[in-house]
Amino acid sequence: MPVITISSQYGAGGPELGRELAKRLGIDYLDKEIIHKVALEVNVPDSEVEEFEPKHHSKYKTFFSTIFDLDALKRKAKTLEEAEEESSFDDRDEIPYQFNVDGWIDSDIYKQMIVKIISALGDRRGVVIAGRGGQHILRDNPRTIHVRLVADFDDRVDKMAKKRNMTTSDAEEYVSTMDSRSRDYLRFYFDCDPDEDTLYDVVINTSRLSLASCADLVETLAKGLAE
Repeated sequence: MPVITISSQYGAGGPELGRELAKRLGIDYLDKEIIHKVALEVNVPDSEVEEFEPKHHSKYKTFFSTIFDLDALKRKAKTLEEAEEESSFDDRDEIPYQFNVDGWIDSDIYKQMIVKIISALGDRRGVVIAGRGGQHILRDNPRTIHVRLVADFDDRVDKMAKKRNMTTSDAEEYVSTMDSRSRDYLRFYFDCDPDEDTLYDVVINTSRLSLASCADLVETLAKGLAE
């Protein structure tokens, strides 16, 4: 069974489709589990990892983390010689594990862990991965199906207004904010746009198709690729 990545506009039904596909295909659906895996890798609470997730993404926080290596004093260099050398953010890009990051996380470490974990998941047979740039990280993996869900803005607003007991105005602002954060997250970490159609094998409008119909379509694709 192939790996399936699901990218979704906020309120278009990504989590619902992911869980339904996992149930039908008898495979794992990984969403918050990925947060926990990152937390275990760097030995921090899940809540600290969540601060770098798409729904909490802040352009200001991530911007300044690429300019100032504010956490340098909280890391331990591997050797005395390394400790005497001046560290830089660029060096960490070239040598990802130059420093012991135990007990600390920033945007650079977060990206490294997300890429590491999702890349490893891409080598598994049968798993559904929720968001976090999976469509980009596994873009060259032939055993993957990349799915994008979209829906009319008004439909997504109505859904969130009912789900979160919001006014229409508040729901409009909330959905717009979450869409913007998701878009900024992908641009910052992976230099790609979630609306770039070539990242996906199939783009589905959930305003036109039911959850069951969407699941039928992706299930057929998955079983075809598994043959």
